[in-house]
Amino acid sequence: MSPKARKEVLDFDGTDPEPLLSALGDLSHQEGWMNLTPGVPSDAIVEESSLFSWLSGARPQAAPMATWMPPATGSPKPGVLGVLHARGRLHPDGVAKLKSIPASWSCRQDHARRGLLFEVDQSTPEEMSKAMMGIVEELATLPTTGRFFVEVFRR
Repeated sequence: MSPKARKEVLDFDGTDPEPLLSALGDLSHQEGWMNLTPGVPSDAIVEESSLFSWLSGARPQAAPMATWMPPATGSPKPGVLGVLHARGRLHPDGVAKLKSIPASWSCRQDHARRGLLFEVDQSTPEEMSKAMMGIVEELATLPTTGRFFVEVFRR
């Protein structure tokens, strides 16, 4: 049985990503993961669901969420960055046009409901913070506030 994950919640302004950089640095030495979402004005969120949207696989507009899982200590497997978003499948051309994802990262998944999944062999906290904040802003279908929310889970 694995130990229960401890959760820490951070809220920061995108012009000063120090809380995210610190959490990324700490997480690289521990087992765990983090979720990052952009701040969205409360009046922009519409939670509308219908039988048709459920049958068609359409998801209501929501803020994108990037999830970072660093490589496990001593593991040859790379880290993984997943991104849930409401834009649907991007296809290879759309993935290649993402400005916030380094070209060296390989896309393992581009799925309409499960989102994007990138393999990340090596990345500094600065590179990862820039990519995570950039991708959720780039794929947002709602207006964003410039603030970010991070949930850090440590084992």
